Amino acid sequence: MLIKQVPTLLAGLLIFALAVIPAGGVAAGLGQSHEFDAPAQDPCAKKTPSRCSVFTIARGERVFFGGNDDYINPDSYYWVDPGDIDRYGVVWIGLPDNVQQGINERGLAYDSNGLPRVDVNPHTERIPVSGSYTSYPIHILHECATVEEVIGWIGMHRWHSFMHDQMHFADATGDAVVISADRDGEVVFTRKPSGDGFLVSTNFNVARPSNGFGYPCWRYDRAQELLSQLVDREGDLTVQDAAGVLDAVHQEGGSGWTISSLVADLPNGVIYLYYFYQFDKPVVLHVERELANPRAPGPLSELFPEEVRQEAANRYQHIQAQAGRCTRVGIIWLIMVLVSLIALLALQVRAGRGMRFWMPAVILLGPLALLARLIVGRRSRGSMWRITILEALGDVMPMGIAFVGILSLIVLVPAVQGVWLLQVLLLLLLPFLVGWLGFHGPLLASVKEEADGRFLLRRMLQGLIAANMGIGGIALIAVPSVNYSLRVCTMFPPSVWTI
Repeated sequence: MLIKQVPTLLAGLLIFALAVIPAGGVAAGLGQSHEFDAPAQDPCAKKTPSRCSVFTIARGERVFFGGNDDYINPDSYYWVDPGDIDRYGVVWIGLPDNVQQGINERGLAYDSNGLPRVDVNPHTERIPVSGSYTSYPIHILHECATVEEVIGWIGMHRWHSFMHDQMHFADATGDAVVISADRDGEVVFTRKPSGDGFLVSTNFNVARPSNGFGYPCWRYDRAQELLSQLVDREGDLTVQDAAGVLDAVHQEGGSGWTISSLVADLPNGVIYLYYFYQFDKPVVLHVERELANPRAPGPLSELFPEEVRQEAANRYQHIQAQAGRCTRVGIIWLIMVLVSLIALLALQVRAGRGMRFWMPAVILLGPLALLARLIVGRRSRGSMWRITILEALGDVMPMGIAFVGILSLIVLVPAVQGVWLLQVLLLLLLPFLVGWLGFHGPLLASVKEEADGRFLLRRMLQGLIAANMGIGGIALIAVPSVNYSLRVCTMFPPSVWTI
């Protein structure tokens, strides 16, 4: 009997392998989302998968620094610190207690990408730094004028005991660096030297891709492609070229959207700001003028004319309306499940062990399980259709639970998102254990009227085959639905109705 089932087992393992690809795509999608916290903190330095895209590009005398600030707020914040004789002045975007973007008077620019948290060697023997985690970029932009000085500053000062982001700096010469943590917990520098070329960072660690919210990242690949074309192209590099790259990787959906975007002409000290991915309507700021005559700090939207603010409000309302549809679908499904449960009880099926199978079936599958119960009730005990339906339900239920469980871990535990092997292990073991121990034994045995223990041992190999084939089939159907939900539904924080 075991030998006869080997081909089926191999087929199941093949389908499982195919399932890993789309299921892995869900994990990547969480980091990319088209792929969970209070708005009083930095949108792109979260332990959750916010989707910020940053780049530096230089060609000839032109140097542009660009960044999309993607999160779930309807607005950002703007303020100016004019500095003093010992500190460079800086124009800041983000939130006062946790900056997202900054350009100082010497043309040094800063942005960051959120990553899963990792421990870092703080090097306590170095010079301590006042303030919290979020004070480091503030210190750097006040004290440094070039990327070389940034790297030197970090080498001299005590660092964090952890990191949940990577920092992207660029200067007016075209020099750029992404600062992140390597596998040993040491701070490392991914450089673009001055001169022609570009550097991109999204929400995976450029020095350690497994530390991230989705790798490979379509935003990273798309930005690389466009920037490579710009470097090789004839003619001058323009601010419209840089804004076009940000437009190509902007986000708009229920799980996150591009609140604001920035393109900085670093040699000339000019900042182009865009609100809610309206890349044809920038506000232009001159750093020198902003520092000389600081305007009152306030919401970023107040820098833009009324028509831009109104369009942003319309886009925000559209996103919220999409998320509302997901809520309605979730409520409707819950009502259908409750009605199906009432109908199941009204059928007055034989009480006892059989109900132990049908109750969870209806809870998990709603009217689909009720329909199956009606069909089974009309079939004789030995009917092939009756056996097939019972076996199918016994396999589908645990696969659904396992799929949702794995997806929930990926969403709620950032560390899982960055460990590919752990995701594969979950896909391999969790569906089998849930199906074999939770359903084939106590539930399916009850409707088969066999002893749980003996039935469980006899079903071990079949449970493994069913798990591999089942998770493959469910992934092929469910992954498109999950990716759609990530694009349009409220996911940060995750809504119970969406789940």
